[in-house]
Formats: sequence, C-alpha cells, structure tokens
Amino acid sequence: MLLTSLACLWWFTASGMSLEGRKQLVALDLDGTLLNEKHAVSARNKAKLHELAELGVIVTLASGRSGPAQYHIVESLALPCDESYTVAYNGAVGYRFGRGFAAATPAAHKEVVFKTPLDPECANFMIAFAQREGLLAQVYVGDHIYVCCKSDEHYDLARRYTELTSCSHVFLDDDYASVPRDHVAKLLLMTDDPDAVLAKVTAESDRDGVAATLIRGSPPFFVEVLNPAVTKGAALTRLCERLQVDLAHVVAFGDGDNDIEMIQSVGLGVAMKNARPTLAAVADRITTLDNAHDGVADFIEQLQAEGHLPSRRQPAP
Repeated sequence: MLLTSLACLWWFTASGMSLEGRKQLVALDLDGTLLNEKHAVSARNKAKLHELAELGVIVTLASGRSGPAQYHIVESLALPCDESYTVAYNGAVGYRFGRGFAAATPAAHKEVVFKTPLDPECANFMIAFAQREGLLAQVYVGDHIYVCCKSDEHYDLARRYTELTSCSHVFLDDDYASVPRDHVAKLLLMTDDPDAVLAKVTAESDRDGVAATLIRGSPPFFVEVLNPAVTKGAALTRLCERLQVDLAHVVAFGDGDNDIEMIQSVGLGVAMKNARPTLAAVADRITTLDNAHDGVADFIEQLQAEGHLPSRRQPAP
C-alpha cells in the first residue's frame, strides 16, 4: 500500500493538484451504482477501476450485500494491487482481500478487519416479527444465509435474491432454532411491499425498545435490519483510519438510502443519475449517466479531467 500511496502522491505533485483537492480512495456501492442492469461490472467500468488502481488510487467496494454476494465480483474485478478492501452488510463487516482471491476458496485470501453484529435480542425480535407477519427472514451468519421458507412466495423471494446476488441459501425447517443469535451480521425481511413493512417494523421496534437501523432495500424487495451503530459511512471511516486516508480525500458513489451516510462523510459524495431523491438531495455531484450506461466510468473521467483523480494521460513517474 505504501508504493501505491507514493505513486498517487507523485502524480498529484506532478499534475499541480493541491493536497486538499486530491482523491486517494474511491468507494463504490454495487447494485444500482457500479453494477449494470445485468448485475455485472461492465468492461468500461472495470477498465477504469484498473486504471485508477494502477495509478495508486485505492478502489473499495461498499455494499449492502453480504460477503459471499461480493466474492465473485472481487474475483472478477481482479484489481492490480496486492490487497483490496470491501465493506459488506451495509457496514457491519469489513474485509481485506489478497492478490489472487478466488470466490471458490475465500478463506485462502480473505481477512475480516472489523465487524459489528446485531444484538441477539434484536435478532430474536426480528425473526419473531417475520413469523407473525408471514414474512421470510434471511439471517446472515458468517458466509451462510439462513432461511426458513413456509410458502411458495418465500421460495420465490429466495430464488430472486439468488438471481440478484449469485448466493445460495441454507434452508432450515426448525424456525431458525439452530441459528446462533450472537453472530448475526444482518437480517433481511423479504417482501414486495417494503414501505409498508418498514413502517410497521419501525413502529413495533420503537414500541418495544428494540434498537436497530432499518433500511428500505435496493432493489426494493426487502427491509434490511442492522446494528444501530452500522452505516456505510461509519464503516468507511474505520477503513480509512486503517489505511491512513483522510476522508476529505475520498470520493464515494451510491444510489440508495443506505448510501446517505457514506456520501455525506467523504470529501466528494456522488449520486448516480438513477439515485433515490433522498440521496441526490445530499450529494455533492450527480452523474450524467445511470448505472446501465457506465455512469461510474463516465464520471471518473470527468474527475480525471478536473484533476481530482490521476489519469494515464499524465506522464509516467
């Protein structure tokens, strides 16, 4: 990481860019941001991130997805650096990946650098709420996603999630009795009416004094439940402290409500053209193109032209 930092420092010095204006780290949400409508990283986006990494900029994924739902993306990106980092579970877990990471054998090149699980009382409350309301709960422990399907609708929701993330489930028939409550990274309440479910679970958790962060999912077929201390912004702050990067020197891209704290915490917060209005309202800038048309790569090129990020057009050191 020292060599890439020195390369980045050289570039900003050579280009005449002030230390205050430089960006050393780019943080990227996945769904609705870096990923296109096929839930994939386009060739143009991948090439642009490789360019930044080769020039010393730290490229970090920051997603609500679980670790297993990010592994294949980390592998396919194959960033040209000795180590890379991701924020998962909307900030509940941070990972470091070594060069050569493979999704089929994640333990070989993966390290958990921080984690903030749900309180066991909260996990119990949310599972009981799901059962009362006839909802499917997805419970995340380690690299496993536990579900207890009670209807065809539940199986369909699980199938749709697998199509979205490429993750498989552990199907239970014991009403989640076998799931350890003290290691739950997050929990999803699966529903095609997330606004109604969000309103109801918020009211009931407030009434019963259960502390949790509740987020309308993106895509909108779930409500996400997290430890109240967890946000992408808080996680990115922890990661930047580890990497000794000032948040003022970070640019972050997002599209959903779960990106608000991250966008607000960094030096340059960028909302996608397709972002939720709540995020667009707090962003510093908005991309010209949406996620289906390489909006990330296009905007990075704008930042390169403005001198905020290095470009191959600059002479090599």
